[in-house]
This record gives sequence, C-alpha cells and structure tokens, in this order.
Amino acid sequence: MASKKQRRYTAETHTTVVAPDTPDATMVIVRPLGKQFDLDVPLKNNDSRISFSTATYEEVAPRVGLKPVEMLKDVGSFEIQRSRIPKNLFKSIVIDMDIMLMQYGLPVEHDTEEATSRFYSPVFNLLVKQFAFTLRNDPETMIPGTQGRIAHFYRAFGAVVILFIEMRRIVGSRSEHLNAIAQVIAESDACDFINREAGLLVPIHCILFDGWSFEFFKFERMPDPTFLCGRFQGDPPDFRHGMQLPISETYLPFILRLRCVCETIFDIMLSAYIAGMKAYYNREEDKGRKEGGKRLSDEWDQALCLAEHAQETFREAEVQRKEGNIVSANAIVDAALLALHESTGALPTRYKSKPIMMGWDDAGVDRA
Repeated sequence: MASKKQRRYTAETHTTVVAPDTPDATMVIVRPLGKQFDLDVPLKNNDSRISFSTATYEEVAPRVGLKPVEMLKDVGSFEIQRSRIPKNLFKSIVIDMDIMLMQYGLPVEHDTEEATSRFYSPVFNLLVKQFAFTLRNDPETMIPGTQGRIAHFYRAFGAVVILFIEMRRIVGSRSEHLNAIAQVIAESDACDFINREAGLLVPIHCILFDGWSFEFFKFERMPDPTFLCGRFQGDPPDFRHGMQLPISETYLPFILRLRCVCETIFDIMLSAYIAGMKAYYNREEDKGRKEGGKRLSDEWDQALCLAEHAQETFREAEVQRKEGNIVSANAIVDAALLALHESTGALPTRYKSKPIMMGWDDAGVDRA
C-alpha cells in the first residue's frame, strides 16, 4: 500500500468552498442554475430545488458540446461493465419484486410513474444495502398529477455521484426521448455545480429509465462539461438503445435480462462509491495541508484499496461467467462481496447508523 505522502487520487486542482448548510446559502448557489438554461422556473426561498422538467434538448445539448441537429449521434461514449452479484442476492431482488407485483400489478398495468418506481425499487434497495450507509438516496418527486418524473440523487461522502431519473413511458417519440435526456444533462450539470462548490470533484453517473428500458450516461468535466453515453465493449446491437426488459408470456426472459440490468447498475454503484471516496479524500487532505490540521487516517487508504479490489473481482467473476466457468464465478463473487463489506466496515463510524433492529426486544414487543 502506498504511504500517506505518496497517496494522491487523480482530480483537477480546485478551490475548496464550504458546502451550504442552510436553505438560504443553498439558494445562493442554485439560483444561477435556472438562468443557465433559460428556464422560466419559479424559485422559492424555502425550496432549494430547481425543476428542469421543461428543459429541451435543443436548449441543453450545446452546454455539453453536442449539436441538437445531430440528435445525440455525436455523443461520445464510455465503457459500462457488469459486476456479477451472488445468485442469492439477485434472487432476493426478484422475490421482493413479487411483493411489489402483489401491490401494484405488472408494469404494463401501471398508470403512474410512482407505481412503476415502487415495482422496481427492490433493485436499488438491495444493491444499495451492500454499501452499508455510504450511499444515501435523496429522492425528489416532481409530478403534476400523474405525468412527470421521479429523480433520485445518490450521495457518497457528501457528493452526488449517481443521478437516477424515472420518466413516464416514452413510446416512439424521438423528440420526447431527447428531451428526457436533456433533463438528465441539466440535472447532472446542476449536481456537478453544487459538488464543485463543496470542493468535491467527481463524475456523475446517470441512469435514465422510461418504464421500458435503462440507459446509462456520465457527466464530467474534462475540463469542459462533457456528457457521455454508456456502451458495453463491442457495442452489442441489442443494447444500443438501452437495456430493454422484455415482456413475454413467460417470466424467464425478463429475469435473465433483469440480472444484466442489476449487475450493470451495481458496477456503476461501485464506480461511484470509489470516486466519491477519492473526491472526499482529496478535499480533506488539501484542507489538512492548508490549515495544518490532522490528515485522514489509514482507514481511508484501506477502505479504498478494498473497494477497488472488490470491483476488479466482481468484474472478473463476470468474465468467468462469460467463459462458462460458473463454479469459479460464484466462488470469486463471494470473495468480492466480502472485500466490499470490509471496505465499508473500515470507514470511520460517522458514516454508519445503528439499524433499527438493534433496538428489538422480544419481551418488550410481546407486551406492546
């Protein structure tokens, strides 16, 4: 392991700015964002949220170097991968989805984004659980009636690292699809702005779900704002327009594609967890050098090394699966999950909360 003096995680040079801790302070930061996109959006003093639901692709695309006339054909790409998860974990996701099925019916029967969101919630619930208390969802609902979207902002160590937007179903409309992507770009830019004001320089992974398929994007500064589309190695034709969940008379095709979706999302979560940790580490180390304070403990180095090892091993398990070595893949993935849990366990206790079940008392509950 590198020594503390040698350790430095790649990031741009930045000026550390104190993160806003009051609604008024937050508004000082977010008010200019509405102006960036020429949106006629009312901003209230008691609401630090800005709705980009009216943003269009024509308005937003130039901010990330894209030409509206190209209709996303000029977008760059980054490689997305699968990090294999244990079969029992995936089975738990499917079992919990059956519970949602009992309450809300199949997705084809849903009339609202809320119902579809709840149906697929076990995917994120059980994957986020693997990161203990380090990935926190700050959901935001902007839905007039039943026509709108649901946005989820996943934070790691204070920075927004994953943006997940669920839209109403988009059926056959190219312009609507582009406008949905425009909202992803605008929200990502706003999150990046706030991250940078807090001195946290980190790419933002974006997931867009329209009720039928999942699409993956990434927003980062290189140093200009850049928006990239996720592609698997070799750019398989089946996934060029998102990862669609098949609808058929039998559930097996849905289950098989769902595992691919879950493992892609899990790999993104791993990347976001690692990037968030690096960003926080760099900021705190810079602050310590400038202010003469204490440097971060070796626990951070240990947590990062374990996380990077875990992701490499999860990906290797997927390689073994592709080659038909299922027994080896399953053995490797168990070791990877252990490394991830050791990583989250190595972090300082301020990133942990006591589970509610720790307060359980059989006798007390019997008497209640």
